[in-house]
Amino acid sequence: MKLAPHLILLLFLGTAPASRGGGIAVPRVVILWNGAAAGADSVDQLALEEIFTVTGLRPERTPPDAARGRLDGAGVIVIPHASSASMGRREAGLLVRLLERGCTLVADGPGVLANALGLRTGGPELIGEVTELPGTGLPIRWNAGEKGRVITVSPPSSVPVFEDAPTRRPLAVIFRRGNGRCLYIAPLVDRRSSRGYSRFPTLPRSITTALGLEPPLARRAAEAYFDPGYRFGAAPESLAHMWRAWGIRSVHVAAWYASSTPAFDYRALLAALHGEGILACAWLEWPYVGRGFWDRHPEWRQKNALLQDAHLDFLYLMDLQNPACMAGALDELESLLRLDWDGVDVAEFTLTGAGREALEGPAVPADFTGFTDAGRRGFARGSGFDPVELFDPGSRHYWKTDTAALREFYRYRTAVNTATERALFTRLRSIPGLTGELMLTIVDNALHPEFDELLGFSMNETVALLRDFDVTLMVEDPYPEWSKPPARYRDIRSYYSALLGDRPFLIDVNVVPMAEDRKGLFATEQPTGTEFLQLWKYASGEGDRACFYSEASVFAPDWRLLPFAMASGGRAARSGKGVIIDAPYTVLLRVNVQGVLLDGRQWPAWSDSEIIVPAGRHEVAGVKGAVTGIRLTSITGELCGAGFSGDTLQIDYRAAGRCALGLSGVPRAFLVDGAPTSPPVYIRGGVCEAYLPGGVHRCSVIPRYGGDHSPEGSPAGRGRNIR
Repeated sequence: MKLAPHLILLLFLGTAPASRGGGIAVPRVVILWNGAAAGADSVDQLALEEIFTVTGLRPERTPPDAARGRLDGAGVIVIPHASSASMGRREAGLLVRLLERGCTLVADGPGVLANALGLRTGGPELIGEVTELPGTGLPIRWNAGEKGRVITVSPPSSVPVFEDAPTRRPLAVIFRRGNGRCLYIAPLVDRRSSRGYSRFPTLPRSITTALGLEPPLARRAAEAYFDPGYRFGAAPESLAHMWRAWGIRSVHVAAWYASSTPAFDYRALLAALHGEGILACAWLEWPYVGRGFWDRHPEWRQKNALLQDAHLDFLYLMDLQNPACMAGALDELESLLRLDWDGVDVAEFTLTGAGREALEGPAVPADFTGFTDAGRRGFARGSGFDPVELFDPGSRHYWKTDTAALREFYRYRTAVNTATERALFTRLRSIPGLTGELMLTIVDNALHPEFDELLGFSMNETVALLRDFDVTLMVEDPYPEWSKPPARYRDIRSYYSALLGDRPFLIDVNVVPMAEDRKGLFATEQPTGTEFLQLWKYASGEGDRACFYSEASVFAPDWRLLPFAMASGGRAARSGKGVIIDAPYTVLLRVNVQGVLLDGRQWPAWSDSEIIVPAGRHEVAGVKGAVTGIRLTSITGELCGAGFSGDTLQIDYRAAGRCALGLSGVPRAFLVDGAPTSPPVYIRGGVCEAYLPGGVHRCSVIPRYGGDHSPEGSPAGRGRNIR
């Protein structure tokens, strides 16, 4: 349960009475599981379990008939209607007594338990729009014909968390009884999906915020796209601070504002990001180089089949097949990349623009590209005819009748894309000082092979490019798939895992409103709550990487939940000395401490509010007394180990690209695998963020003489090298 920081500290250090098992108060969550449940009750039971699991509060299944002995020590008890429906007064009375002693109950559906809690409900009635309280302004609409119960009588302390919008009668309430709290939902939480998002998708917010439960483990592992146009005028420092709190480890920054008037201040944004320990990746949408570049060079614009300048949605397309245009775009890009970037994301690279307009094909000539003078001449040299004939109904090459000619033009566009792509990555690999991760984002074609021709794409060439230039692939599911359930990403991951073998890849998740496409399947116009958290679960493979479009389109309350969901594959349980943590990746145990023991040894990886725990099974305990010396306070990669060798802090890490290490002071020097190095260092409020090379390495952090780790007046957010 969520406790005040000072109480957590007392419990952790053992200076206040601790609950059984000792150590920090980690909530033990139990769900009363009816193995014989069927129909709607079975679906509802699965949904409740999933809501808690994906939020990071993983429940233990306990049969109702064995609950009496197994509920001792449980902090949270979840009672689906499948278990409460057959419950007698004696069993209900036991749960009420546990509630009064300080336990938290979560239950749904009518029955003896609801009556024992002082609740009454009306008969099932049609429910249309639901209001979440406190309101976020997000409409929640049940599927047509759905029925549910409303609460007619509730305890005096009840606070509504969901209401039937037209009548304002409560569907779910939270109330206190004795020392405990109860969340009661009158209708079944989910009758249809078993995934927990068809009726009350934002229930995780009620559990963690209104009910006061907070998972003990968190992570900072998300990546997100950022378009400055959506945050016009926002202070970079405020954005960076917010993104760090949201668990974002890397921001893909739209690079096309470098040619704007006035140009966007990328230097200030990168300083703010790096000061917060966040990686910054330059996001390209070539052949859209930028509106300023388009305005300055009308002679280099891409042409559509009507021989007009190609402008698709926000994409003002340039003709990168033209050597002069390519050289100008590369010179502008190289100037931008002289700043301290951590990587480059070449997204959806194709002369078609790769937007949904391009998927209309030749049926919409205004969105069908590749008709510059040079492009037409290049195609004609090999085919013997001008490609504009494809759109002349009087020509023998008209696309509706000469399908072979159209396929030949598709092959030509694919060859142009491949050559231009290779030219770009060749130049990127030659830029001095650009040592971060190179990425290529493609639109998935596994379910839509027609995209290959429409977008000028070749999977064989893409795989070869990944190998030749050591590029990380990012896969974006096409927009026809965005309105499908989150489990769709499981199939995408399976396909690309088999295709790429050991090569790394990640998935680009689009979170945007899609009102019409989602009707009848979901309760909201865009993913939120349980559904949003499941997007991470399936896209990341429950632990790896995923990138969201965009940081502005995802609702802020969902971002605040994501750090817990990203750690949901880990477990934390009380032990006699502290907490046993078992996780498949690095996690953060959020607690205030003055010192830490990991597996009985002094542990140097913690900040004032969290402990960094590497993958595996470990016992974490607090120790009294202030600890001197430089500590590791944050890391963007995987922490493989840490310790002291004399006064030197040793950090073993693994990272796909650059790895940001947060340190509690400014060291005198760094060694990487024993060799002296001078990484970029950013100072923020006495905390140092150092940016080390990607891969698997040991970093030795050598303190200043006399134990002085102060920043020596270095300005916050300024990058400099420690020598």
